[in-house]
Amino acid sequence: MPVLALVLATFFWGSSFITVGSALEYTNPLTLVMLRFGVAAFFVLLMLKGRIADIPKRTWKAGAACAFLIYLGYTTNAAGLMTLQSSESGFLTALYVPITPLLVWVVFGKAPTKGAVFGVMMAFAGLVLLANPFTLSFSNNWGEWVTILSALISAVEIMVVGRVAPGTQARQLAFTQLFFTAVPLKETTINTTVVGGILWLAVIVAFVQVLLSWAQRYVPASRAAVIFAMESVFAAIIGWFAGESLGTAGIIGGVLIVGGILCGEIRLPRRKAAPKELSS
Repeated sequence: MPVLALVLATFFWGSSFITVGSALEYTNPLTLVMLRFGVAAFFVLLMLKGRIADIPKRTWKAGAACAFLIYLGYTTNAAGLMTLQSSESGFLTALYVPITPLLVWVVFGKAPTKGAVFGVMMAFAGLVLLANPFTLSFSNNWGEWVTILSALISAVEIMVVGRVAPGTQARQLAFTQLFFTAVPLKETTINTTVVGGILWLAVIVAFVQVLLSWAQRYVPASRAAVIFAMESVFAAIIGWFAGESLGTAGIIGGVLIVGGILCGEIRLPRRKAAPKELSS
């Protein structure tokens, strides 16, 4: 169930790229992040039945730390979408898939299993085929570098949430993260595209943060990062329905990503130790 919850979260993430791109035609990344998280915090508050006083101090501290990373990640990602297509952004954002296990290894000394390493490699190969990153031009598009930065920040955030989630209640942690991410508002255009986009993005982020706060109590950060590669698959599929090209390579890439997730979930049995010979 925790794995399925993470997959469901990636579906909602993938569905948000086109909505973000449309809303950014009328507003700016900082305002968009503030509004979507502010409204999402209200939705989660309804789930908590307004019992803010019941939230422990350690959860507020954990939420503040996560919110700082979430704010940086979402803002840089939204800024990148101002110059990138959703499929391109989906690929670069998913670079956290190989980055997260490396960070966990370096920071906590937890080396990934062979299955996890193979899963990361397969998922990353799928991302390459899915998004065709060879068309990117890093010398002329600042949005690409900003999106890579957002991927690095996302990797750190996945790692931090994985550490704090086991000691907190999912909805409480989700609310504190959303609450601290909603920063002061800048001037923006108000129309049906912006309002509708913000409401949908708020529903997504509220639901996703609750799912992540619960599921990452049970799924290690390295495994979660591989599962999150499905975000690019869903982004490409939804982009295809909206008129963006997918192609045979994209389909094969999506299959590889799914295969990489399955490889990461396989646990090979340990070899039994050979019985010691009886001494004569």
